[in-house]
Amino acid sequence: MLETINERIKHILDTLYKGNTTAMAKATNVKRTTLGSIVGADGNSPGFDVITKIAGITSPRISMEWLIRGVGEMFIDEKDAIKYSVNTVNSHNENANINDTDTINRLLSMLETKDKQMEAKENQVNTLLEIIKNIKVG
Repeated sequence: MLETINERIKHILDTLYKGNTTAMAKATNVKRTTLGSIVGADGNSPGFDVITKIAGITSPRISMEWLIRGVGEMFIDEKDAIKYSVNTVNSHNENANINDTDTINRLLSMLETKDKQMEAKENQVNTLLEIIKNIKVG
């Protein structure tokens, strides 16, 4: 669990830029030294300007809710979440063979979670419809 904003920024650095602070600095227009002080041992808190620049990453779109509060998913678009979760798995195994079974199982787990969430929402809608149907007007 990424509890601090510094940890979440470090996660963005590792996930999107493979730990390359210079690449993230160029992409966000935040000084490399500033990023280093946030994700490094200093652990300086990022200012509003830095947060907005990181949130301004357009591809993939970072969720402000996740960045600031740690709530929800890192990416706004589900396709990005799947893409970068697979890339993260593969980048950690650069010298090893890619284990397709693990990747497929991880994707299936993500899909099952989303399916359960959709089913729960559908059940809520159906319950509300039944309540509305049973209300006698007038």
